[in-house]
Amino acid sequence: MIFKKVTKIGLLTLSAGMAFAACSANSGNSSGNQGTSTPPVKPVSSYSGPSGILGAGAPQSNNMMWLLANSTGNKTIVQINLANGNLGTPQPESADATAIAENVKGVIAVGTSAGRGGAVELRNGSNGAMIATTPVSAPVLAIAPSADGSVFYVLTQLGSVSAVQVVSSDGRGVVGNSIPVAGDTISIVPTADGNFLFYLEPNGSVTEISTSGGGSQAHFQVGSNAKELALSSDSQTLFVLKCPLGSCNVSVVDVVGQQVEKVIPAPIDTVQIQVSPDGSKIWDAVGNPSYGNVQAFSLTG
Repeated sequence: MIFKKVTKIGLLTLSAGMAFAACSANSGNSSGNQGTSTPPVKPVSSYSGPSGILGAGAPQSNNMMWLLANSTGNKTIVQINLANGNLGTPQPESADATAIAENVKGVIAVGTSAGRGGAVELRNGSNGAMIATTPVSAPVLAIAPSADGSVFYVLTQLGSVSAVQVVSSDGRGVVGNSIPVAGDTISIVPTADGNFLFYLEPNGSVTEISTSGGGSQAHFQVGSNAKELALSSDSQTLFVLKCPLGSCNVSVVDVVGQQVEKVIPAPIDTVQIQVSPDGSKIWDAVGNPSYGNVQAFSLTG
């Protein structure tokens, strides 16, 4: 068990001088009207991407990241080089695509939602080529890879019923039993050992459950308007993206101490967060119909 059973952890709030807003309608930039003496927190890297970014896979050790985007009504996946911002050739994707993830083995998982069903496409992380497709029992909302790359945890949702299905990354299909989660769950992330899973609800409720039976291990609040989760490689730090009142930020939660250690500003229209392989940066995927970019913020400063 990672957490002791608690209902609330200490919260930090972002100072007015660190509130994030876009510099212009097209920039997605994190620098807003500062209005105080507090210096702005600026990204250490920022690269343009396709407009309409919907999600991002985990950054890989070779500095590559896959993006899912909906540009001018056409969904694609495309690689971006996080060392220089170069974009690869976009690969056409189904109009039903809803989520993307990539594991340490270089396998991409793209989730789809069609009617009352869904599927997980497994693709080659080098070129985006299709490897296999695994049907799942409901539309896919989110995907998270296991630390060892053996499986993908797939959040499905149909009406008020949500569950996590476990899909093999080598094309063997769904493995094991589904894991029940709250009906309004929007994001999931497994611990490094694969024994537990955190899930997030929009009201900021985070629950830790066992992956073997779904039993609740802990339940706590991190603030409302929550959108996404990420977890450090050692499972000691949880990152929670929240976007209240026209701004976004990331709460950095110490898992052992059960405290929000700090709050990092994030650009408006951030859709997904990912931690760099060395744990030194958090990457924010930013997108709306007019623009898209990825920005990195230091976790060591």
